Amino acid sequence: MECRASTVGLSLLLLQSVVYAQTPSPDTSDTPPRLKLAPVLVPPPPKALKPGPASDRDAVYLRADLLEGESEKWVQSSGKVELRTRRETVLADWLHYDLVTEEVWAKGNVLMRRGADWISGPEAKFKRGDETGFFHQPEFHIGDNASRGDAKDLLFVGENRYELKDFRYTTCVAGNDDWYLTSREVDLDRSRLVGTARNASIIFKGVSILYSPYLDFPLSNERKSGFLTPVFGSTSSRGIEMSIPYYLNLAPNYDATLTPRVMTRRGLQINGQARYLFPDMAGEADAEVLPDRITGTNRYGLSWKHNQNFGFLPGLAGYVNIQKVSDDAYFTDLSDRLVVTSQSTLPREGGFVYNRGPFSLLTRIQRFQTLQDPANPITPPYFREPQLLMTMSPVEWKGLDFQASGEFVRFHQSALVNGDRTVLYPSVTWAQRGNAWFVNARTGLHMTHYDLDNATLSESHLNRVVPISSVDGGLVFERDANLFGKAFTQTLEPRAYYVYIPYRRQDQIPAFDTAIDEFNFSQLFTENRYLGSDRIGDANQLTLAAVTRFSDPQTGEERMRFAIGQRYYFQDQRVTLTEAPRTANTSDLLLSGEGRLSDAWSAAGTFEYNLNHPQTERLDLGVRWQPGPGRVLNASYRYIRQQVDRPFLEGWSVIGRWNYSLVDGKTLEGVAGLEYNGGCWAFRIVGQRLTTTTQLASKSVFVQFELNGLARLGTNPIDVLKRSVPGYMTVTDPALRPAGTTASDYFPEF
Repeated sequence: MECRASTVGLSLLLLQSVVYAQTPSPDTSDTPPRLKLAPVLVPPPPKALKPGPASDRDAVYLRADLLEGESEKWVQSSGKVELRTRRETVLADWLHYDLVTEEVWAKGNVLMRRGADWISGPEAKFKRGDETGFFHQPEFHIGDNASRGDAKDLLFVGENRYELKDFRYTTCVAGNDDWYLTSREVDLDRSRLVGTARNASIIFKGVSILYSPYLDFPLSNERKSGFLTPVFGSTSSRGIEMSIPYYLNLAPNYDATLTPRVMTRRGLQINGQARYLFPDMAGEADAEVLPDRITGTNRYGLSWKHNQNFGFLPGLAGYVNIQKVSDDAYFTDLSDRLVVTSQSTLPREGGFVYNRGPFSLLTRIQRFQTLQDPANPITPPYFREPQLLMTMSPVEWKGLDFQASGEFVRFHQSALVNGDRTVLYPSVTWAQRGNAWFVNARTGLHMTHYDLDNATLSESHLNRVVPISSVDGGLVFERDANLFGKAFTQTLEPRAYYVYIPYRRQDQIPAFDTAIDEFNFSQLFTENRYLGSDRIGDANQLTLAAVTRFSDPQTGEERMRFAIGQRYYFQDQRVTLTEAPRTANTSDLLLSGEGRLSDAWSAAGTFEYNLNHPQTERLDLGVRWQPGPGRVLNASYRYIRQQVDRPFLEGWSVIGRWNYSLVDGKTLEGVAGLEYNGGCWAFRIVGQRLTTTTQLASKSVFVQFELNGLARLGTNPIDVLKRSVPGYMTVTDPALRPAGTTASDYFPEF
């Protein structure tokens, strides 16, 4: 009886006749952007100089059809007036400039530009020195996020600060007022890129949908302290839920977020997150707690990740990675992510790393929390208490490359055999290379010693010494080729790889951290068929393979690649782990291919065929259609003979993914949704069905309404869509911005 595992994956994103009528704001999720972890901080830029009296460095240029004035006192101009300084440009029909007080008074079609921002109106007066004055009936545009607005009056009240009366604000393109923010009084602070509105309302399609006596809104996409958009949702396991994150932008290099999460079925969960970044260290700490009504217990999750360089000894660094949850079902009950619900082990480890020249040393203590699914229990992994790992990178001496690795580790698992393992593996390589060929010959000695604790074993001290030798060589042929009417540069790259490892008895050695390596093209050119040091497979084998590539002769870009490979055995297998010993003379045949069929179409596939018992062992096929950013169709199919795991209209976009197990006859993950692009606003509705354990599934619905550059209301499906549908972009993503919508395009008259 044969076991088969097959899965079908389909992800879809179709945008039909989408109209881009504005400059979209960059996509930022409801969670604040991650701090960029870097070894050193970038110092803040120096403060800008305040404008002072005119000088050679800060000159004023004025031209017009008519100029008159009094030397070093005032200048008056009319007819196509243009005033330029280091910081701003002013256009008007009439302008008076007082050279003593630096006051500018302009009338008639006044247009003032500073950077990517500009204001227009009938009259303006301001002093350049202290930046005070007024602007009557202004219309303004803010370049950082392509927003605009108007007001009854604008007051200049200091450097980069403004007050507006009877204010309206929107990110919709001119002529489109689908939504706008209105307020009787607004303060704009361009130095902090923040606007503050009092008695504010958000109007959508002529209807007030939100009122607030006090409201902050961004003038750019930079982060700021305050409440983030609430997140609403509903799932079968948690009921109706709502989260209201509060973000604390404490400093450029550290911040925090506090998130209450109300779930009608389970109760109130509190989540706190802190992130920090300093020249020699960086990290993130998360904690959440939930008094669960269903289980009647206090449930929690903790996580701390920290990296640090120690300046007193160059090359020395340390790290901590600690994760813990209160119970086995924590993620399956409380998470929407497949990658999280499938977690079975959580690390708790800390260690030090030291690098000096070709040498590196890792020392650590590593433990795990194992999360068990009652319907599919697993054996917890061994703890490493401690592990010391040393490596020496290749060092050249007289045409030979010497390298080595060594390890000492103590393994502990209360239900299994415990013990110490010491490994030393020195090797030497002779490498030669030409323009169209290469040869690498390598030999080494893998030495291992075990001290086992279990008294029931006949031997508690074990030694194993295994010589390992290999020869790897290949050729590269190249020619001009023509395929499908297009010119290519084609290569043919045959390769041969021989390995010899004599047999050593190893069935009395426990498998502390060793597993069978997956059979693929990479494994064809690997010495050991096992991952880890507890098994060194006996080998007397030869791999023959060939690769052909088709590249663009102009750019060198690889357009297609095809490969074929097979391994030939000269003796039967004797060393095993959990598999039956191999007796065939050849391995399965591997074929693979991938390439870009056109600018929009690409495909990839791998085929593993058993020639000894003619049958397909594995088949992976995938195709992608992506005619442009944000438009993608992915389809994939996977077949594995040996089971390894059971577990329309204009402006509208259709998004979906379906991951189905043919063996289990159930959907592993299904996502389907609609997204509408209203130009300066967007609407999304997405449904998700997620298998959390072998017997349970969670169902969720996400509904979100986005006002570009201001806020997102409702649940957040963006992270789910980006994870599930490769190539997905929100309809407001900057990459979908049509050509000719940059800030500089707004100012043809300058």
